[in-house]
Amino acid sequence: MTPTVFWALLAATGAVVIATAIAVGRARAKARRAIEEPVRPIHDECAAHGHKYQPYGAGYRCATCGHHVSSAEGELYGRAEDGRMERRRHPL
Repeated sequence: MTPTVFWALLAATGAVVIATAIAVGRARAKARRAIEEPVRPIHDECAAHGHKYQPYGAGYRCATCGHHVSSAEGELYGRAEDGRMERRRHPL
């Protein structure tokens, strides 16, 4: 192995190590930021008093934030007037 090939191989390996270290650092920083954020932002009104579901299409949609519940869940949860269990923490 000639010195030129050796130094070229060493430089290429060093570049790969540096690029990998930068990528790992960025991924860790992104993960740290993601830990502090909620998985899905929740509207303040819905967080305080629960969702206010109304019939929408094949399911139910919250009148405040637009959160959608499928009809399969809508059979279990829905408006109290329809004889279903109320999902809000403090039903009106």
